[in-house]
Amino acid sequence: MVSQIEAQLLRDDSNLKYDTNMRIYLHQLIVKLGRKLNLRQVILSTAEVYLTRFFAKVSIREVNIYLLVTTCIYISCKMEESPQHIRTILSEARNCWPEFVPNDLTKLAEFEFYLIEELDCYMVVHHPYNSILDVVNVLKDGDPSTKLDISPEELQTCWSIINDSYITDLHLLFPPHIIAIGTLYITLVLGIDVRKTIANSAKLPDPRMDNFVKFLASSNIDLSEVIETVQEILTLYEIWNSYDEMTIRNGLHHMLLNMNR
Repeated sequence: MVSQIEAQLLRDDSNLKYDTNMRIYLHQLIVKLGRKLNLRQVILSTAEVYLTRFFAKVSIREVNIYLLVTTCIYISCKMEESPQHIRTILSEARNCWPEFVPNDLTKLAEFEFYLIEELDCYMVVHHPYNSILDVVNVLKDGDPSTKLDISPEELQTCWSIINDSYITDLHLLFPPHIIAIGTLYITLVLGIDVRKTIANSAKLPDPRMDNFVKFLASSNIDLSEVIETVQEILTLYEIWNSYDEMTIRNGLHHMLLNMNR
């Protein structure tokens, strides 16, 4: 007879899919290992794009996601010119997830080649971090009718939203400047505590929005892409407010244990 715990794990496993909740979990894995290795944010963001590109082709049920996350970060360090020794990467990954990351350098090296092959050697990633700085400078020093000062706190919020946006497919769909402008729009509308504002629906309109709207109207920016970016990020935060890490983790662990039997 299957125990109650085993039955729950089976249900978790059967519902396992690469949805927003799973993406949030994978995002947190990348952040966790990145902090252990003291890596720059751009390295983690590049790794997350590799992860998203990979799952556009491969089912999550076919791979050890902990080894995949480790490999994405390992390759990203190389591509962002901050290489880490393979032993260091593997050691920290095993400290995080000893049950699921094999103590075998060849496994990581093999997965590296597998990942690059699945990505068709398409390893270049363009990020919105420079784009948001460019937009802020244009708004500050541009036409008086669209002049807009963005505070350091607001700029930091934009950076945080950009970091979170890698959970979505946006970086596979739109150029960096679209995502940058979308994050600035969200910051101006919702303030510097975006997720709390979404949960409480309490924020007065920012009077500076008039100038920002004029800026958008006078630019050649595709507003439909900006709107889609904003909607995608807001949907992410709405789902994140009810995110259940335990269910995702249990389902993944049960799947991986079955793969290793």
